[in-house]
Amino acid sequence: MSRISELPGADVPAPAADPGPPVTLAPDTRLYIPAHPRYPADPAQPPGVGFEFLTQPRTGAPVPVAFTTLDALVAALGESQPWIAMPAEPFAELMRRNGFGRVSVDPVVASGTEPYWTPEHLRAYTEAVRR
Repeated sequence: MSRISELPGADVPAPAADPGPPVTLAPDTRLYIPAHPRYPADPAQPPGVGFEFLTQPRTGAPVPVAFTTLDALVAALGESQPWIAMPAEPFAELMRRNGFGRVSVDPVVASGTEPYWTPEHLRAYTEAVRR
């Protein structure tokens, strides 16, 4: 199976996002997180989830992001953006365990930013994982 990095447009840089001020959420708050299935090149390995980060405008560092509503995710990243939903606490803990600071909740994506996932990218991804 193909990896997303092998698809056309996969070298497009992640959009920049202002992480904004820290937000406190109840541990069970449902978050909508930009993510997509990941299929290893080795078919014996199980598939996983690839979380998608945005870029901190001042430093270029990756920023884990989540949205409190699906409408907010679509408004920021476009209607073709794949996503998963999960509670805030497990997602924040997963990001901490992987060396990231805080999760940016409902970040402001730089104006004029083109969404990474277009309908064409989504179709290409779907076709690639079917092979």
